[in-house]
Amino acid sequence: MLAHWRTLYAIHDVDDLVSLDIPWWTYGAIDVVQERLEALDGKARVFEFGSGASTIWLGRRSAVVHSVEHDEFFAGIMRRVLVEADLADKVNLIEIHPAASDQPRVGSGRKGEDQFEYADYVDTLAQVGGEFDIICVDGRARVDCAQAALKHMAPGGIIVWDDSQRPRYTEGLRRTGLRVRRFRGFAPSLPYPRETALLTRD
Repeated sequence: MLAHWRTLYAIHDVDDLVSLDIPWWTYGAIDVVQERLEALDGKARVFEFGSGASTIWLGRRSAVVHSVEHDEFFAGIMRRVLVEADLADKVNLIEIHPAASDQPRVGSGRKGEDQFEYADYVDTLAQVGGEFDIICVDGRARVDCAQAALKHMAPGGIIVWDDSQRPRYTEGLRRTGLRVRRFRGFAPSLPYPRETALLTRD
């Protein structure tokens, strides 16, 4: 628990959380994903919707990570951090900006962002292609991202859906048809509990 209190001083500071070597998920979910990565012995293939401290954490434990980021400023920070962590050759950071649209086919799902189209962002997974051992849903358009992920789960694969406690994700979680394990509790850098869900096939 002492390590958790240390992370409270690193809220939204990716450099600090990278130095702590921990992703922004609840601790129970981190433990399960870590076990899966260890079982794969560094050979995991990973895809992320939304980059951050998890990108570095996963990169250090996987064979390859593809991470799509919608925010230009944050993508710049991540490119620097990846170089400093000596992961630029292992992590493929893909920058896809949302397009302005009066009637987006794939919306953000975030309040105040209903004028942006995220179809290309979601489609990045199909463009990279193949199967993934871990697929993280932690950026924009999470319901659509999770649906896209269903076609790309490797045997024994896990979808990591962060902030799954939000009511707007309830129906999207159900529609995946997957087994949903909810890990409620504290997460790094936050002084209040939240939830990360891990989705797997039965």
